[in-house]
Amino acid sequence: MNITTRTVRRTLSATVVAATVAALGLLAPGSAEAAASCPSGSLCVWDQINYTGNRCSWSNADNDWTSTPVVCSWADDRNVKSVYNNGTSSSYEGVGLYSGTGYSGYLGCIGQGVKGPGVSGGPGLKVLSHKWLTSC
Repeated sequence: MNITTRTVRRTLSATVVAATVAALGLLAPGSAEAAASCPSGSLCVWDQINYTGNRCSWSNADNDWTSTPVVCSWADDRNVKSVYNNGTSSSYEGVGLYSGTGYSGYLGCIGQGVKGPGVSGGPGLKVLSHKWLTSC
């Protein structure tokens, strides 16, 4: 069987996205869950499940959540446990989440309109940067 680099990348990408979805308990757009307050066109994350606790939000990419222009004060010592991509741009399909600053440690892509209220008792994910992507 001839396995191409592209096939391996697709398989790895699918595995990473599946792990991200499982860790955050992501749901498809329109699924029933608690209401999330997130400005239109923004990515919002919370440090607790069900969109509770401290929230950080961005309307643009951010290569370091712990420094300006937008500082997420809790990102350095707490995990993301809920997420909502409330993006509206037709230029982007989703938001890439990264465990490190400078877009390092790709975790997966969260599609527009996707909400993840988290899983009770779950550890969440360490996220320190994100950027809008043309495809997930």
